Formats: sequence, C-alpha cells, structure tokens
Amino acid sequence: MLLAQMRGLKYPDEYFIRFFFKKGLHTKKSLSFLEFGCSNGNNLMLPYHYRHDVVGVDLNEKRVEDAGFNFDAQKLSGRYEFFSDDMVDFSERKFRSFDVISLPNIINYLSRENFLRFLDNLKRNGYYKSEALLFIRFRSPRDFRNGFGKEIACNSYLVEEDLTSEKGAINTFYDAVEMVDILRDRLGLHDFHTFHIDFENLAQEKTILNSDIVIWGQLS
Repeated sequence: MLLAQMRGLKYPDEYFIRFFFKKGLHTKKSLSFLEFGCSNGNNLMLPYHYRHDVVGVDLNEKRVEDAGFNFDAQKLSGRYEFFSDDMVDFSERKFRSFDVISLPNIINYLSRENFLRFLDNLKRNGYYKSEALLFIRFRSPRDFRNGFGKEIACNSYLVEEDLTSEKGAINTFYDAVEMVDILRDRLGLHDFHTFHIDFENLAQEKTILNSDIVIWGQLS
C-alpha cells in the first residue's frame, strides 16, 4: 500500500516512535499493544510492522473503519482488532491483558472523574500485565486551549468555539507532577521518563501554542 493510499493520518506520533525504539520494542517478539484513541491506527501500524499484535479503540466509527482498511491492506503476520467504542465504557468490561498500553492525546477529552474511573477499570479488569509499559501524552496547562471555553472544573473546559474543530468537547489539562502522582497511585507507575513538548502551530490561520507532556514507564 502506498502512503498516499492510506486513509487518515500517515505517520505515528513522533514521541510514540521514540518510545518504541528507546524501549527496544523493535527487538522484542510477539508483544501485545492496546491503544485507546487509536484513530486510523497510525501509531499501531509501527508495532504491527514489527509483527506485534495490536488492538485499537476509538469512539469515531469512521476512523475505526479507516484503520481496518489500512491494516487489511498490509497482510502481515501480526493480529489486529479495532473497536468503535467509548474508552471508559470499553474499560468497564473484561477483555485481556496487554504488554503495552498507549494513550496518545486522548485523556484530554475526559473529565477528571472519568479519567480516574478509566484508570481504576484498567487495573480492576486486568488490562495490563505485570511490568507492562505505558505511553501517555496529554495537554499541559501551558496549552493555548487552557481557559478556552466554559470552565466546568479546575483546568477543565467545555469548548464553545470551533477554532480547532473541538467545539462541544471537554479539554482537561494536567501538569507533570499531578499526572505522575495519579499514575503512581492508580497503576503503580515506576521507572518513568517525562518529556515537555511546546510547539507553535496554525489553527484557522492563527498561530497557537500547543503544549503537551509525554510520560512513559512501567506499571506494577
């Protein structure tokens, strides 16, 4: 399949790529990856090309359909499954345990209450193996969206304008210390690394500041 023929996003998140190779996942065999907010599978295509098994969950049915189309065209030996579902609802059900859990810029769209519920579900329902790896990317309070919309909780807003095609969505922001504390408490995060990512972008011809934090580490 040519890159131009792929539906949706063409490349994995740059920090997911770094995570994948820095943790030596290209040298491992038969790992299982679960990504919530998988979109069209652009991140999961990387481990899949290294013959790992992948599962993706996304609320957007069209993106899940695109993921199926993109992966069907690869015809590699790894297994893949994609589900169109709300990530919190999905986590309420027992499924199976994974070696790697990925959360790429998706928890921003959850309230804090639902995010904590989601993490508790992952642990209670056995979604990750002992010493599994976690990759999580989320928006920091430095992001231009912080304060953009109707405040519904501390550092959490309901977007009322369509500058970034997020009208009607929740935007919730966390600093690194807060997130580390949450992940330690809920999932036993340890041996982790934290990265702060600030960059300028365009939104409807306006220059904006995107500010993200990436954490990767192990879960106990």
